[in-house]
Amino acid sequence: MKQKIALSIAGSDPLGGAGIQADLKAFASLGLHGTTVVTCITAQNTQRVKEMHKLPINVIEKQFDVLLEDFKIDAAKVGMLYDKEIVRCIAKKIKKYNLKSVVDPVMVATSGDALSEENFVTAMKKELLPYAYITTPNIHEAQILSEVKIETIDDVKEACSIIHEMGSQYVLITGGHIEGSFAKDVLFNGKDYAIFSLPKIPDKKTHGSSCTFSSLIAGLLALGEHPNDAVERAKNILWNMICYKYDLGKGTDMLNNSLDVANDTPYSFPTDAHFNTWLELKKSVDALVSLIPREYIPEVGMNIGYAQTNAKTRKDICAIDGRIVKTQDGAMRCGKVCFGSSKHIASIILAAMAFNPNSRCALNIKYSKDNLKDCEKAGFSVGSFDRKYEPSTISSTMEWGTKDAITRLNRIPDVIYDTGATGKEPMIRFLGGAPKDIVDKIRVLSKNLKKY
Repeated sequence: MKQKIALSIAGSDPLGGAGIQADLKAFASLGLHGTTVVTCITAQNTQRVKEMHKLPINVIEKQFDVLLEDFKIDAAKVGMLYDKEIVRCIAKKIKKYNLKSVVDPVMVATSGDALSEENFVTAMKKELLPYAYITTPNIHEAQILSEVKIETIDDVKEACSIIHEMGSQYVLITGGHIEGSFAKDVLFNGKDYAIFSLPKIPDKKTHGSSCTFSSLIAGLLALGEHPNDAVERAKNILWNMICYKYDLGKGTDMLNNSLDVANDTPYSFPTDAHFNTWLELKKSVDALVSLIPREYIPEVGMNIGYAQTNAKTRKDICAIDGRIVKTQDGAMRCGKVCFGSSKHIASIILAAMAFNPNSRCALNIKYSKDNLKDCEKAGFSVGSFDRKYEPSTISSTMEWGTKDAITRLNRIPDVIYDTGATGKEPMIRFLGGAPKDIVDKIRVLSKNLKKY
């Protein structure tokens, strides 16, 4: 299959977190070949932009023309352009080569320093937006472009409509700067509004988030996704990159653009409750991977599940679509956290919930006599079942075994184990109300062990 190609038209960031550097990372995370047309060179760090130098127009034009005579560009992202001359140059090239472009009207850096000059906005409106496929201003930029004071979602919609009239086929206003606990982005196609919402992530600002968002959208368009789907997935990927951000300098944090982080993203959830279940479990999975001793990881691997309130089926239970496995360096998660992904863990949780609806979480660890003794020493209540008494008519060993252990104890214990059977690895299973309960139990349990 022919490799898809995405183009970044933007400034250079020596930090590697914004501009063309961020765009190339975003393209790579999606499996695209990334190309660039550099417009400006900046001297900046996480605290400030010290200097900025625009490249001569003829140099920008030559980059474009030489690249486009050889490559077919599937989508382009337009970032920092700085002044009206560069805006006019880029607009002509986008029109000439009929590029599907995502225009991020960059005006201010995350540090607060200006990245555009006085006549930039007028040129942007008249010269470039008429040829934009999607325009992606943040609240501040949308206010400048639309001349609408934005404080509510209705204000965002009004601004979308005004910017759309400037010629852009789609307008996406990112809502991270509106007050509230959720960042709500609004996409407008001239007729319909779509709202994409995820919880805001507190703490410091993150360098390059706007650049990365627009380049992810452009990359997904290059792969053939519909604009609504591209925006939703790009938002989810960016959200995850911000979750795993890291601190390198004295100012803003840096996005985590690694391939694993980019691909381990949330998808559409039917309700906010589903998202909150997913998020709580994902945080606990990350905690488990960092603290679980290798001695507790079974040969078949570990899994942890967390059910929606009033869960009825496997689809209502979130777990790892894979396992936590043992490596030479410790534990490693293989697979995403998602709903409907684990039959065994789901069966245990649903069986426990039949006795107590609040018993919504379960985790398996390796069975050994020492591990079982550790559970007892930690003060955990213990139940068990014996596979040799399993009726031949049952469809799920885990459901039967869990119910059997609970029924004989007449309560839900902290731990249920079995010693296995032919072809069946023995196992210890923890039960709890929420993922945090399970993580706390493992933390207590592992105090007696030294990690390799």
